[in-house]
Amino acid sequence: MKWLFTIETENDLIVVCRLMNIFRRKGIRLLTLAMASAPEGYKLIVVAEAPEADIEHHYNFLRRTEGVQHVAYYRHEPSHSTSFVFIDGEPGSLDAERWQELFPGAKLIFASHGKALFETPSHPGPRVASSETDQYKFLRFARVRTTRSSEANPAGAALQ
Repeated sequence: MKWLFTIETENDLIVVCRLMNIFRRKGIRLLTLAMASAPEGYKLIVVAEAPEADIEHHYNFLRRTEGVQHVAYYRHEPSHSTSFVFIDGEPGSLDAERWQELFPGAKLIFASHGKALFETPSHPGPRVASSETDQYKFLRFARVRTTRSSEANPAGAALQ
């Protein structure tokens, strides 16, 4: 099953190296990885395949990793009623302002190297002719858990 992780770390690349080692050791198959730096640290977005039975363990392991500040994970849901859309394009191809026009009311969560995650109001998809968006892969996700405050958790999911 496909999963999407967003991870925020301290401003130390050794934390990112630890995360790569965790993915390798835990058998999480990385499909897409993008990283961006910010003054406060690094942000990663990872689309991966992992068995559903293991994903809660992976989430808890990642959030307890030294140097990790926030983690959220999302389940791939092909349904158009999901709240998050991951756009996978080539580096330099993503203009965040243009995508927000295509997904009216969308909130940009992450963008780097042609990859982006948007929180969108529920609607069928981008409001343009398919030829304009054919070069991108769209994956829809539903957030499962996050280390952010309880208001950001769906259905009040408990934080541990």
